[in-house]
Amino acid sequence: MNKIKKNDHFYLIDGSGYIFRAYYALPPLTRKSDGLPTGAVSGFCNMLFKLLEDSKSNNNKFRPTHFAVIFDSARKNFRNKIYSDYKANRSDAPEDLIPQFEYIRKSVAAFNLPSIELINYEADDLIATYSEKIINAGGSVTIISSDKDLMQLYKKNIRIYDPMKNKFITDEDIMNKFGVTPEKVIDVQALAGDTSDNVPGVPGIGVKTAAELINKYGKLENLLKNLKEIKQNKRRETLIENQDKAVISKELVTLKKDVPIKNDLSEFNLKEIDREKLYNFLQEMEFNRLLSSVISKYGQIDFSNKNKSNIEFDNKSKILNKNYKLIENEKEIIYWLEEAEEKGEMAIDTETTSLDPHLAKLVGISISTKIGKSCYIPIGHDKGKNFNEKDVIKILKPFLEDKSIKKIGQNIKFDYTIFYHRGIDINSMEDTMLMSYVLDAGRNRHNMDTLSEIHLGHKPISFKDLVGTGKKTNKF
Repeated sequence: MNKIKKNDHFYLIDGSGYIFRAYYALPPLTRKSDGLPTGAVSGFCNMLFKLLEDSKSNNNKFRPTHFAVIFDSARKNFRNKIYSDYKANRSDAPEDLIPQFEYIRKSVAAFNLPSIELINYEADDLIATYSEKIINAGGSVTIISSDKDLMQLYKKNIRIYDPMKNKFITDEDIMNKFGVTPEKVIDVQALAGDTSDNVPGVPGIGVKTAAELINKYGKLENLLKNLKEIKQNKRRETLIENQDKAVISKELVTLKKDVPIKNDLSEFNLKEIDREKLYNFLQEMEFNRLLSSVISKYGQIDFSNKNKSNIEFDNKSKILNKNYKLIENEKEIIYWLEEAEEKGEMAIDTETTSLDPHLAKLVGISISTKIGKSCYIPIGHDKGKNFNEKDVIKILKPFLEDKSIKKIGQNIKFDYTIFYHRGIDINSMEDTMLMSYVLDAGRNRHNMDTLSEIHLGHKPISFKDLVGTGKKTNKF
């Protein structure tokens, strides 16, 4: 473990708490280019940027030397083995928030900060463990969170900043919240339980009564040894009957300080902003207002080469519409497949009714045998001629499963799943989206429209231009 200096100060951010605060604080936002929900990502980035800048202020006596954002790794953790109903009352994350988790973690990397999580543990446990190690090594900690559970960590050299209330937590705040000093918070929570986390506690015992009992007996274990002393009959009987719930509850609310952490404290060193990495991310997410604020703080950079790829094509001849074919009979399908077999490769794409490949119905299939030449097989359109899906699948199957023919796709795992549900196990696949990400991560976006413009000099027709908008929208 890296040696900590006396004046080293760590900022540990409850990233999971930030996510939900960001999600509910802002109206729904979407990325115009592809409709990706981005409200939570935007809110998270704005809060993180503000926190970083405020923490570096000369007015801050506890300016950070180290900084880390810590996340929950999964819904369930070791506490569910202690009590299976732990947090069972919580609903699933909102549908439009789920795809944003990945980009929130990417945003942390874009700000050149470490993102920490560990399977089987909550963010609070990691914060507790790192805090203990830091102060034992001689450093100090500021925890950024509105989670009341973290108040049990409050002590000398561990501050807690509540971003919701925009204030640092004090002894008085904890006393007002739990009726006890910080070291007794766990015992009060054990008796009172916690409805938000589905911690049972003792029925009928609230925070006020729990605080009264703990202030008298010092801790839960002493209380349970002296239950016969309690004069109120109902209270005494309730505690006797629910001792096991109190013990389990204390185990549930106690944050672990011995998590088998993998990250060395030296990894938390606060680094300079990587302007290119941050600016590219903000551009990709279309956060123009935040990008403007960041640029005004860190200065402009030259974006003139940002869309230049590592791959260059000598021939960017104009792509003509005459080379696109609507398939009219099964013989034409076989012709295209035989041409792909001869060339040893083909590009393939599916049009469907849903972005979920497990639920989607097949609308049509595109095949290309070279740049600027492709065909379309209609299957599930409301108008015009359609082919029978089963007949088309039967024709495609031997070619798509042939290992000697390379199948190329954009996000081809989607198409693979579509065909897999129809009895085809595609072999020999390559994915242009993944290729682009490996070769040009951070240089540009990796959707098909962007790649077409960069590599082929061709701007594809947008879906909106094809079907229209508003009341004039036609079904594809």
